[in-house]
Amino acid sequence: MLHTDKHDKREMRSCYTVVVTLIVLLICLLVTACDLMFGNPSQNDGSDAADATGPIYEIRNNNIPYFDDDDYAYAEVKGPFTELSPLDSFGRVGVCWGLFDYDHMPTYDREQLDTEPTGWHQKEYDTSVVPGGWLYARAHLLAFQLSGYQDNPQNLMTGTRDFNNEGMLPFENMVADHLREERDHSVLYRVTPDFGEDNLLAYGVLIESDCLNCDDMADFCVFIKNQQPGVTLDYATGENWLSSELPPVQDEEVSLEDATYILNTNTMRFHELDCSGAPSPDSQNYKLTDMNYDEVVDAGYKPCGICNPQPIEQYPEIAA
Repeated sequence: MLHTDKHDKREMRSCYTVVVTLIVLLICLLVTACDLMFGNPSQNDGSDAADATGPIYEIRNNNIPYFDDDDYAYAEVKGPFTELSPLDSFGRVGVCWGLFDYDHMPTYDREQLDTEPTGWHQKEYDTSVVPGGWLYARAHLLAFQLSGYQDNPQNLMTGTRDFNNEGMLPFENMVADHLREERDHSVLYRVTPDFGEDNLLAYGVLIESDCLNCDDMADFCVFIKNQQPGVTLDYATGENWLSSELPPVQDEEVSLEDATYILNTNTMRFHELDCSGAPSPDSQNYKLTDMNYDEVVDAGYKPCGICNPQPIEQYPEIAA
């Protein structure tokens, strides 16, 4: 049985993770003390914007995954599998998990990704702040090297470069490397994003991994923070700015009479005012703008493919 010795395995793992846990707790106490003495710069008077604080990941549950007996029994019956949650009413990804082995790892190349997940407000920074320049990446919840998923919206979330490259990738590599070395082993793996209540950008993800055949580096339970040193993120929208700068001034509300286009702040598309593909006024992604065509494009929006909006000044005059 795949889950025969899970209880003993948990006990053993608790022993060798206790030292790491104590170190993490000590760091947390020191950070808390500094916050009390000097104030925490990540707090923004009730807004949902925050700077990067602390290490990119935190150990959870003494590094022991939260899988229960039903999860192990399900994996034993199913064999290798993957399951993705449907997108919620905000278009956000949910829990993704699977049982992975070497024989089902992809042997084909990774394709270009075009999905724009919720919170996708891409911005380019100096490479001294963000390696590579561009802040956001389309982060796979179930790593491509494990699952083979390509441009699947149910498996892609908006994540910073630090989150993707320094946070998720090392743990994904642990699992993939283990499966390549131990080709008869299987790993139960689950990723749970944390958006809070109605944020479009996730605070991070909980990753649980358990090799069902051994105690190894493929076993862990960590929370990866979606953050980028030097950049402040607004988790409600995905907007971002240099931490050394003031937050961008909120635009004044534009009336329908003064509006030039409808913006979809999630898909980053702009529409004619009567476009059937535009978000409804009661959608949180709906926004009116009085910017002209070039200003909207410079703000990062792309024209809708349904209404194909044109510059206002190019509209033909109607003869009297």
